[in-house]
Amino acid sequence: MDPRAEHLVGPDTVHFAVLTTLAEIAAARSVGASVVPAAVTVNLVARARQARLTARGTLLKLGRRLAVADGEVRQGERLVAKAQVTFAVMGGS
Repeated sequence: MDPRAEHLVGPDTVHFAVLTTLAEIAAARSVGASVVPAAVTVNLVARARQARLTARGTLLKLGRRLAVADGEVRQGERLVAKAQVTFAVMGGS
């Protein structure tokens, strides 16, 4: 994602909600099932500037009802945010 002016909370600083959303979406995609977040813990590790952001998710545990995954947001090699998300796994009916 390339942040625009509306994603900033201050001069050259990306809003935490943007970083949280990117981390949560990356974590959700790593699950490989239809999920909704039940709990999210976010750590802002470094200031995210108005430059390209990349996100990556890692599945930690998948059960029948719950999944846990990490999401990381980076600018280049620098980690700017990390989230751990517990998801409710949606059953197909």
